[in-house]
Amino acid sequence: MDRKRKALASLEDDIQRLGVTLDWATWEGIAQRYRDVQIRAGDKIQSQARVANSWIFLSKGIAASEQTDLDGVSTVARFFEPGDICVNLTSAWTRDIASDDLVALTNVEGIAIPDAIFRREYLEGEGFGTYLRLKMMSAHLFAKELICAKTSGQTETRYRFLEQHHRNIIGMVQQKDIARFLGMTPQGLSRFLRRRKSEAG
Repeated sequence: MDRKRKALASLEDDIQRLGVTLDWATWEGIAQRYRDVQIRAGDKIQSQARVANSWIFLSKGIAASEQTDLDGVSTVARFFEPGDICVNLTSAWTRDIASDDLVALTNVEGIAIPDAIFRREYLEGEGFGTYLRLKMMSAHLFAKELICAKTSGQTETRYRFLEQHHRNIIGMVQQKDIARFLGMTPQGLSRFLRRRKSEAG
């Protein structure tokens, strides 16, 4: 099975998981109109300097939203993993540049949905549009939990969020990326994990 077929199979599985059924004509349209993408680890998926022009369903790999301050210090705002729609949401929806880059932390594969098609399907579509609306509602609920965790001020709360929502990511990305999500140095993360393990007995 070639790369695009694998990515489309992952998308089809996710559509069915949400209880949405697509007719043959709709599915054929998706297979023909949406292109597969492959991004190498370390490369940008979407740059803050350019308006996002596609919404990417991730079928493989881990990506992150990165923000860099004036001193050049980079933090991870959130992670994306297979099954997520990876996009700079602010840029895509407002048609303006945003404050973060989307970066592939591992090799990434997926299906890119052009913005114009995504927008039309999201606002007016039935089968696939229903799926997109369910996905974005889920993303909004996730973002609410993420904000609560990130603003808690407690490393333990943020790490528990990772364990609950991104357990697979912990073992797939570098420790420095986990530390950047938690708002600490890799050395600080190592100390935190040692202390946490010791307290767990």
